[in-house]
Amino acid sequence: MNESEYFQLRRMARAAGLSVAAFVRKCCLSNEKVRIIDREVIRDLYREINYIGHNINQITKLANIDKRIDLESLQRVEVWLGEVKRLIDKKLGGLNL
Repeated sequence: MNESEYFQLRRMARAAGLSVAAFVRKCCLSNEKVRIIDREVIRDLYREINYIGHNINQITKLANIDKRIDLESLQRVEVWLGEVKRLIDKKLGGLNL
């Protein structure tokens, strides 16, 4: 293996979140495909889910103050949770993480 190949291997291992040794073992000894996930996609997904979580927290605070929650708020929470699932499926392609 030349230096260029090693650096490419190292980049691929890092993108998969593995050490070089673990990456090579997984590639050679496993029937699984090694999945490389773009860290930018993860950051964007994290931001979007965090925003949705903030909205859910606001509704939860109101429910705790009033000791009840209206149907419309519950329906919004259900929609937001569906949005979280949709975002994960879209951004990560249905990975089994």
